[in-house]
Amino acid sequence: MLTIYNTWSYEVEDGLTLRGVDHRLNGHPTLQFIHGIAFASKIYLPMLSPLNESYGLFLQDLQGHGESDLGDHYPGWQKSIDRIALVMDEYDLHTRLNPIVGMGHSYGASLQMILAAQQPERFSAMILLDPMILPQPMFEMFENIDTNPMVDRIKKKTARWNSREEAQSYLCSKTAFKNWHDDAINAFIDHAMVVKQDSYHLRCPPEFEVEVLTKPLVTLWDAIPQIKTPTIILHSDEPVSPIRQTCQQVAEMNPNIESIPMPGSHNFMLEYPKETCEQIIFSLDKLGV
Repeated sequence: MLTIYNTWSYEVEDGLTLRGVDHRLNGHPTLQFIHGIAFASKIYLPMLSPLNESYGLFLQDLQGHGESDLGDHYPGWQKSIDRIALVMDEYDLHTRLNPIVGMGHSYGASLQMILAAQQPERFSAMILLDPMILPQPMFEMFENIDTNPMVDRIKKKTARWNSREEAQSYLCSKTAFKNWHDDAINAFIDHAMVVKQDSYHLRCPPEFEVEVLTKPLVTLWDAIPQIKTPTIILHSDEPVSPIRQTCQQVAEMNPNIESIPMPGSHNFMLEYPKETCEQIIFSLDKLGV
């Protein structure tokens, strides 16, 4: 797994610095990867590292995630999208120089979908992993903190552990993590947690996670028909997943988008990093990148 890489940092406004990984390869396409809510881009390295043999990697940690600053408050989805573009401009990620592939999971995938609709020149192609394309009524429900079904669960999350072993045991006991690959579990502890005063803490506090989930950009569905970038969506094959159904619907709506089912849950790429990497390589070839 990739362990030596260059990092970047950029002060997007006074007192707020975003950070990430810049491991581009001269003359090769670049894959820009952005994480899901409460995650960090480096936790996906078990899946991403083999891609670095042929593709450059540029990873962004959004505000309140990974090594980026938490800030005073969450500014909303659109401001986060604007900052993604600011960082791309600052580090000269432009398709006129080399192909740029927008990649991301869940929240990070959705933000890049909207960016591609707003600024079609940003990406040569996109590969999106289980983007947060929820039914419109669900987005609207999420806006109301009193009706958002995830808020209470998130507020009750454990956010501190006395040791690495305690954190690992806790994660492995939870349904959301039970099928994760060992390398992904370790990467989560390494990059989505921080050691403070001899204990392990989540880098993305539960209260910040709540802010992100209760401020979704409900116009995501308006952006989908406008996407001109060739796009492949890899989505969970779980029959009960609303994202599975909406990803298939999106592919029917827009001829520039194809959907491919993947075994596993919403976090399938962390459960099966090798198999997901192989599918990404196949998809990149299919997209001509």
